[in-house]
Amino acid sequence: MIPAVRLQILRLSTNLALLFCFALPLSALTSLPETDHARREMLPRMTSLQRPSPETHREALRTPSGEVILFRTYHQGGRIYYVFSHPDQTGGITLASPGTWIIRRRLEDGAFEQIKIFLQYDQGSFLRISPRGTGAVLEMDLAGIPLYRGVPIPLSMQRILTAPLAMIQQSTAGTVDWTLLEVQSDHRGYRSITDAVARVREALPLLGDADDGAMNAAGEMVYIATGLPQEGPGGFNCSGFAKWVVDGFLLPLLGAGLPLEPLRERHRDLRGTSWSSRLEELRDPYFGLDWTRNLALHYQAAGANRGPADDPRSRDVRNLPVGEYRENLGFPLDQLDRVLYWLALREPGNFYLGSVSRSFGDAPVLRQHAHVVVFFPWFDRSGRFSLAVMERGQETSLESLTRRYGGEFVHLVRLEARSAFRPPGLDYPGGGTGREETAR
Repeated sequence: MIPAVRLQILRLSTNLALLFCFALPLSALTSLPETDHARREMLPRMTSLQRPSPETHREALRTPSGEVILFRTYHQGGRIYYVFSHPDQTGGITLASPGTWIIRRRLEDGAFEQIKIFLQYDQGSFLRISPRGTGAVLEMDLAGIPLYRGVPIPLSMQRILTAPLAMIQQSTAGTVDWTLLEVQSDHRGYRSITDAVARVREALPLLGDADDGAMNAAGEMVYIATGLPQEGPGGFNCSGFAKWVVDGFLLPLLGAGLPLEPLRERHRDLRGTSWSSRLEELRDPYFGLDWTRNLALHYQAAGANRGPADDPRSRDVRNLPVGEYRENLGFPLDQLDRVLYWLALREPGNFYLGSVSRSFGDAPVLRQHAHVVVFFPWFDRSGRFSLAVMERGQETSLESLTRRYGGEFVHLVRLEARSAFRPPGLDYPGGGTGREETAR
């Protein structure tokens, strides 16, 4: 994880800091359920005693508009917690729900240590506010992804206890991109992704595994390098599996998948160095990058992506306000969670092919695009972020990728899920147990 020391934001672009504090009207800020009226009403209870009583208290408070806010206290580990929440569907409190405040105070001396505010129906999506000097600092996590650390709030903890959340947003609008909470959870693009993920998951147990394995346009299992038929039952390597996924979206549109030959094209004028060019034939160090770009390019040429189809780089993911993109390398793997969150938020209905660039081989050790992964990010109807990671006929995870390729880079290309996914050619038995070594 990137260290939080002296950082106000974890590698989010400084372009987000172009707005000045207090520059935005309240109506322009992300709307979350408020509890400020109830907190003002209960302030005497929270602050009247220098050493608060550990007695448990529950109460339903009604705002002037008739809205009910549930208040309760509990104590644990020498601290008392004050909870303000809107009733859930059962009439009780669900802590991980948008707008829930949990205020923590020490029993020993009555000091207010922390305020935690949930932002989504997700335990990993929250603000944490702590005192610092005469003011306070904020950190934000979304879907378990650390986005901001040490953001100063020009308000005292005493004022924050009863402040509307919109005031906190307004006072930090020059640093925090609050639109990261504006999830269109009912967007039909997310339904396209979840439908495709469900169909891919159903098909995974039926897919075989084979080094250098892929399916050609006629639905035959062949080797990528030669196009010759595979021996035995046949299967996919990581590159062949990515093509299989792409073909699944093309079948309803074209009635066939992509041919292999144009996917093997090398774009030497678009990447590489004079040193790496000497190893093109022996090591093919940019195979994964060229392969994923070619898949996106020909997917686009088939009409499955919008826009022109004349540049293999046209579907590259680059220059985002999150993550640190490096040309022809991509994003550091440890930044991929926030990159994919941002992409799911801004580009509903897209899925992504990733090419892992890592140090590979010996004599010499070479940075090589040696593995291909498929990413399906989306938000569910409750606004929770989800991510399916598929590679070589299996569903894995970002955690699994990090264990295997920590410290490396992943280059992304985007594709649109504009048709229903139809799993190509499942009339062959599975087979093979080969392990991924290179993209080919």
